[in-house]
Amino acid sequence: MVLVMWLVAAMSVTVGGALALAREEIGLASSRLGEAQAFALGKGIARLAVMDRARAQTAVDENGDPDPAGLSRVFMSRYEIDDLTVSATVYPASGFVSVAESDPAVWQQLLSGVGGMHNVAAATLAEQIVNSKLETTASAGSGPPGSFQFYSRYRRARSAVYVEQLLGIEGMNRAVYDRIRPSISPFNVGSGVDPAVAPPEMLAAFGASRKEEAGLLGNEPESRDASGYYCVEIEVSASPSERFVQRVWVESQGEDEFSAVRLTRIEKPRQSTLGRAG
Repeated sequence: MVLVMWLVAAMSVTVGGALALAREEIGLASSRLGEAQAFALGKGIARLAVMDRARAQTAVDENGDPDPAGLSRVFMSRYEIDDLTVSATVYPASGFVSVAESDPAVWQQLLSGVGGMHNVAAATLAEQIVNSKLETTASAGSGPPGSFQFYSRYRRARSAVYVEQLLGIEGMNRAVYDRIRPSISPFNVGSGVDPAVAPPEMLAAFGASRKEEAGLLGNEPESRDASGYYCVEIEVSASPSERFVQRVWVESQGEDEFSAVRLTRIEKPRQSTLGRAG
């Protein structure tokens, strides 16, 4: 009798363990599926959001007044795709730290505020970054003036610095790099961070608030906004409890925002249970 009870108990433990393992594997598979869906949608949504931003800037109502969404320096849109809810926020690249940033104070602020480093260590690493020589992948277009291949030697020369090269700098570790990577622009659009078009984590790190922006609405876009360099933050809601956030770095090639959109860097989607992540 005792032996039977032991066998029953052992079987219960085995079955319970198998069920727990199955639930874990199902949860992992669901998470991987959601991540794959977010990644697949990300590239198309990034292009669509940049195009919608351009349309909003030229749209007018029946009275000839401009679309309020087009006046916003940070453009937001929402899409319903099958059973997925997708929201996109288009930030000008000037709201981030450029990988080509030459001011160590800006790097120090990013490393301490977003990377979580101590101020002294952040200052040392910031100097290392500024003094390093990051290899650029710039190459001028080869087509005739006005062609797609030529489109802008100036633009091509300002873009495409490998963010991954930061890992090779003495003092940088993987944990800090992973924290700051989503906040680093691969474009060289000028020094510093424009808080008026910065995402939440940059506002927190650089000590700015939305009240200091002089308003997102009603202001003429600054010259850096019209440079054609953007970060599109995409949030895919597969369910109320499962959301994935991804950032896609976009360059609008040509003389206007309706020209071809080039995806410069695509970040891996990350799961978020607290809403929009920075």
